[in-house]
Amino acid sequence: MIERDTSNRSVTAIHVATPRSQSILSAGIAAALRSTPGIHLVAQPPVGWEPYGPRPQADVLLVEDAAALSPKDVLLASEEVSAGVGTQPPRRQPAGVVLVMRDPRIERIVAYLQLGVRAFVCHDAPLDDLVGAVHSTARNQVFLPHGIAVRIIDGILPHLPFFTPGTASPLERLTAREREVFSHMTAGRSNAEIAEACCLSQKTVKFHVSNILRKLGVKNRLQAVAHAHQALESAA
Repeated sequence: MIERDTSNRSVTAIHVATPRSQSILSAGIAAALRSTPGIHLVAQPPVGWEPYGPRPQADVLLVEDAAALSPKDVLLASEEVSAGVGTQPPRRQPAGVVLVMRDPRIERIVAYLQLGVRAFVCHDAPLDDLVGAVHSTARNQVFLPHGIAVRIIDGILPHLPFFTPGTASPLERLTAREREVFSHMTAGRSNAEIAEACCLSQKTVKFHVSNILRKLGVKNRLQAVAHAHQALESAA
């Protein structure tokens, strides 16, 4: 819900839900946005809290990247949080999400891009970047600050296993099990996490990963993730 700010009718008020985390980073983000004209913070209720009255619907949800979780699990956690904000059903995630990155590794950035996130800021970004990301997201626009855009370009282009669009992708050579493992790889999961998710031993996962890299004609996970990203773009 984007509405006119009654204190300044030339400013459009955007309701923003900040990360639930009690970290210094989250507190700093909240403090910075609280003093920004045209942005209203939406308080996130405690887990299990049931609303008894109308609450404003958040237009933008700020999500703090958590290295201990896969990108998919980070967004799933944000869905649970947003479900308690507002009286209307939350918008389909990850639309309306701004990812705050502490460690902008290319593998995680690509994984978030594949999950639909289109706005990123670094944890030490200036306030202008944060506000710009919020406004862009509220307008359903892309926001990639210079630092993250450079990481994407420098991290992916040199490793792209180029193939001619319209021809069969090497992904089609993967077995069903290899595709399952590959989906976890592109989500940024480690071999141990993949083993647990697929009920396999780490040795078996390592075997599948080796086969996947060989079939795709790449040397490492970064190239494999870049390959998946290129395949998705070609299919779009």
